[in-house]
Amino acid sequence: MPLARPQAAHPPAAEKALKTPVLPLGALLFGFALSPAAHAAEEPVKTLTPVQVTDSAEKPSAANSYQGQTTKVGKLKQLPKDVPQGLTIVTEKLMEDRNQTTLKDALSNVAGLTFNAGEGGRIGDNMNLRGFYSFGDLYMDGIRDTAQYNRDTFNLQQVDVLRGSGSMLFGRGQAGGVINQVSKEAMLYDINEVSTTIGTHDYKRVTADVNRALSDTAAFRVNLMKTDAGSTRDFVRSERDGFAPTLRWGIGTANEFSISHFYLKTHNTPDYGVPFYRNRPLGVSANTFYGTRYDYEDNDTNMTTGSYTHRFDDGSELKSVLRFANYVRDLWAAQPQLRTAWTSPNACSGTVTNLTGSSLICRSIKARGAEEDTITSQTDYTTKFSTGSLKHEALVGMEFLKENLSRWSYSTTGIAIPATTVSNPDASAPGLGVMYGHTNRSAINRYRGDSRAFYAQDSIEFIKNWKMLVGVRQDELRADYETPTSGYKLHYAEKSYRSGLMYQPTDESSYYLAWNDSFNPTADLYQLDSSNAYKPERSRTTELGAKWELFDGNLSLRTAVYRATKFWERNTDLESTGGLLSKKRHTDGIELEAAGRITSKWEVFGGWTLMDSVIDTPGYTYNSATGAVTQHNANLKGMRPRNVPRYTYNLWSTYKLSGGWRIGAGMEGKGNRLAYGIGAGTTAITPNVAPSYNRVDAMIAYEQPKWSARLNVLNVFDKRYYESIYENGGHAVPGTERAIQLTTTFKF
Repeated sequence: MPLARPQAAHPPAAEKALKTPVLPLGALLFGFALSPAAHAAEEPVKTLTPVQVTDSAEKPSAANSYQGQTTKVGKLKQLPKDVPQGLTIVTEKLMEDRNQTTLKDALSNVAGLTFNAGEGGRIGDNMNLRGFYSFGDLYMDGIRDTAQYNRDTFNLQQVDVLRGSGSMLFGRGQAGGVINQVSKEAMLYDINEVSTTIGTHDYKRVTADVNRALSDTAAFRVNLMKTDAGSTRDFVRSERDGFAPTLRWGIGTANEFSISHFYLKTHNTPDYGVPFYRNRPLGVSANTFYGTRYDYEDNDTNMTTGSYTHRFDDGSELKSVLRFANYVRDLWAAQPQLRTAWTSPNACSGTVTNLTGSSLICRSIKARGAEEDTITSQTDYTTKFSTGSLKHEALVGMEFLKENLSRWSYSTTGIAIPATTVSNPDASAPGLGVMYGHTNRSAINRYRGDSRAFYAQDSIEFIKNWKMLVGVRQDELRADYETPTSGYKLHYAEKSYRSGLMYQPTDESSYYLAWNDSFNPTADLYQLDSSNAYKPERSRTTELGAKWELFDGNLSLRTAVYRATKFWERNTDLESTGGLLSKKRHTDGIELEAAGRITSKWEVFGGWTLMDSVIDTPGYTYNSATGAVTQHNANLKGMRPRNVPRYTYNLWSTYKLSGGWRIGAGMEGKGNRLAYGIGAGTTAITPNVAPSYNRVDAMIAYEQPKWSARLNVLNVFDKRYYESIYENGGHAVPGTERAIQLTTTFKF
């Protein structure tokens, strides 16, 4: 059986963590995992007889189909139709066919998902799902991966997007859903693949995937990646290096081990796009860049993971995973602002009412960094049993998480980015000075958190074809915050619930009604401040859905209607002064999705969603020094929340021709999205608007057993669109213009 994927960390942190008493079980199992030879010498390998656990000699289905076959997003290995929630699986083949090399690219296949532009204090992958923030719901093989960095797909087998509240399974989280990256794992067959991609706009990428079966029960796999790419935006580049080895042994036996490391280094040009003018993005060419050629965003990510699985003769399973992770990031960037006057270094004023080519673009400096260390221990026990006529599939588990986060600023005193103009941007920024980009830290804020959780779930077949799912989780978080001038403590203890009723009249159909909730305290994601005045966010999701398997199970269809409600919604901009965005807001939605083969030659993947999202009760700001409460603008009530379109859709389809040729094409689109500030006042709110768009991509491939060539054309009709917006209304980031990329893959 596949094993939970190991991940990366920091060796010094790892050594220290093994001495931490809060993680005894995980540390013990990790120690076993580090000594396979000793373990083998002490106890002979036990081969299961009643329960056969083997690896197929064929490639995983995620590598050769758009249809996701199995998932572990619910902590059990399940078919998607057995999960009583909306579930989208973005497979490896779909990502490869579309040449989607970042997680952000891959998530463009997920209907109901939008992207947020870089905020004042937040960088990296940042998205909304079903209209709610989801950057705090990112996971790697079921373990929290919420640090701010830009993720790559070179080591991913698939991406599972579980929709709706998910705290019972994952702990603190949002109403939109969970995004779980599933890593490639070592298999009992050999793989030798090297791919190279070249493209317009100086795009270059090479990847390698090598797997070796070391014995009948052991295997080693390594994935490598190097990317150096420009873009259709002037001066915007991305450089990435990745390395992901994994060793797995005891495969198919009663005791299976795995250890892996994940390393990703990125050096990107942060892109704050273009400012708004008269409530629309500034109408300049899509390649116009108002930053400087010296802007950079650096991220170093390391995760090391050890895993141990014991399989009992009755089919029960005990699995323990221990991960050490370290994330380091630095940012120096210029955010463009359309102004009438540059009054002093980094200070601009005035609102432009009559735009000309010589109108002023001021550039505000964003300079900050952070380092985060996490240690996570998860242990799950799953079993099946009967009580009378009732059939049970039960899960019990526990999780411990230690977090140590430091955030800092870089002083910009005496540093000024010269202003530029609308029609003549100057990225060289003459006179900028050598101090731009320095690494002298100041204003250091620290967060230390200790979390523990215990959870249990049971899926009960109480009548033939009818199942009831019930689950509960207790989370406790204790956190210490430190700023240069103060310090305080937080303590949260929250319960989360998961429930569902499923009717499965045939193997090809499933109908469900689900209710789930989630919570999210201040913790590490928001401002590091004394937020005892604000309750933890709570979210509830009610969902009615159906799933079908057509054409002998080769095509999966699903649909769902839902209401997701969030209470006590917090401000997520780390540079803002805090506050409660809303006391209550909700999204009503309907989703349709299809994935798989219509015929042996025709394959499709698509989704469509409608969302009706409303702010029910505006929030307020609390002054912890004076105790004063300032209510937000009453006009916010009834407004559509920021960056939530009324509809999104995506469709991709390929057809296999004779002679090894295959062609493909697809579309994606979103309705318009709003951006506006939230605060006090009584005046009417006129939001900035990113217009709706439709984008078309295409592909042609020639495939042979030992090699293949694929040509991708992105944005075939060179459509102007904006892929992300800053929700406060400051800027929008244009999407790619037409780009052409050629990928060759060799198998040996």
